[in-house]
Amino acid sequence: MISFPRLIVKAAIGIFVMSTLCFSPAFSAEKTPKQITIGIIPGGNPEKEAEQGVALAQALQTRLNVPVNMYVSKSYAGLADAMKSKKVDFAFFSSSTYVLAEKSAQAKVLLKKVWHEPYYYSAIVVPASSKVKKLEDLKGKKIAFVDEQSSSGYLYPKVALNKKNLEEKNFKSQFTGNHQASIKALEAKEVDAAAVFSDDEKGKQGAWVKFGDPKNKFRVIWMSEPIPNDPFCVRQDFYDEYPKITHDMMFALIELLEQTSGKNTYSEILGSRDLMPATSKQYDPVREMVKALNIELKP
Repeated sequence: MISFPRLIVKAAIGIFVMSTLCFSPAFSAEKTPKQITIGIIPGGNPEKEAEQGVALAQALQTRLNVPVNMYVSKSYAGLADAMKSKKVDFAFFSSSTYVLAEKSAQAKVLLKKVWHEPYYYSAIVVPASSKVKKLEDLKGKKIAFVDEQSSSGYLYPKVALNKKNLEEKNFKSQFTGNHQASIKALEAKEVDAAAVFSDDEKGKQGAWVKFGDPKNKFRVIWMSEPIPNDPFCVRQDFYDEYPKITHDMMFALIELLEQTSGKNTYSEILGSRDLMPATSKQYDPVREMVKALNIELKP
């Protein structure tokens, strides 16, 4: 049975998409692409993402009657590059990479993941036995970051550190490529702290809980303000040419997540709870964060 909230989501998507399709020349022709490529970033567990990506592509291909490929980017910026060069038609971005891709690759946001809440958080964690109690104590320490364009794994923590007058020269950075690797580096004592995601404000659904050894205890020394959840986007020119298949893709993803609820079949890619309609404006806090860093995200 479809839950009431999901009925609302589907109705909202239907109204939004149909208002576009009715005025689209492409809709009347019902054009279909020869194939579709969806891009993902190696943000959480790369091995599971690759495995689930194959299963998701097969399920979507069956529903859409169009060959579907998955493109696993080697980096966050690489996925924006892939959309810009038209290697991918759709992409699951991080919130900050979407802000980049909107400018550089004409990415149009469609949906956003929901793990446990409509937002997620960035956290800096240390071993429970560490003498580091606050951000200022990280001076001279080594910190594991995910990627230079990871919202929770670098950019939000960087703003927090800068506010405490801690710049790159005041600590050592190690970029691991994904959240799981950052936690493993912390467990191996390769670093003194790790900047990673938490799906809830209390840290009960943090990366250290998801990827860490239960025998190891960690302590949160800083938690960010809420961050808009990761968006699912389409390349604008693809959307303009194939609005109906874009509409079908949105519904297919929502239904697949609904049908596999509680099984974590596609959780590394689609989230664990819902896919909700999203707008560009919802990512204004991320743009403000980028502005606070006084940097220009570049592909």
